[in-house]
Amino acid sequence: MNPFSFVTRPVKDVANAVLMPLKALFVIGLTGFINWMTYSGHWWFKWVAFGMAIAVFVAWARAAKTILLLGLVAFVGWQIYKRYGAAARQHFDDWVRSTQPKAAQVLQALSSPPASPAA
Repeated sequence: MNPFSFVTRPVKDVANAVLMPLKALFVIGLTGFINWMTYSGHWWFKWVAFGMAIAVFVAWARAAKTILLLGLVAFVGWQIYKRYGAAARQHFDDWVRSTQPKAAQVLQALSSPPASPAA
């Protein structure tokens, strides 16, 4: 099992939705040609076409589910940012400024000799 499938699965679903119709055309064309060359009174490649159509619809449904889920996540993120965005960002920036030492403080700490421990 791929541990990164949670991340790569949406990309695979969308790519499969684009490529599956092309694969289906190739397979249906190949089996249609084989059926035509070996015709014995029965066009069996229609069942291949039916199966490939089901595969294409399943690929499109998975891609639609992925796109809808990503759209929902984007919408919720946008709503959260509209509600808390500017104030929360300013609060976070203030916190970072208060916890990060200034460049002069870092240089002073590096250039001063270390304090010797009291014996």
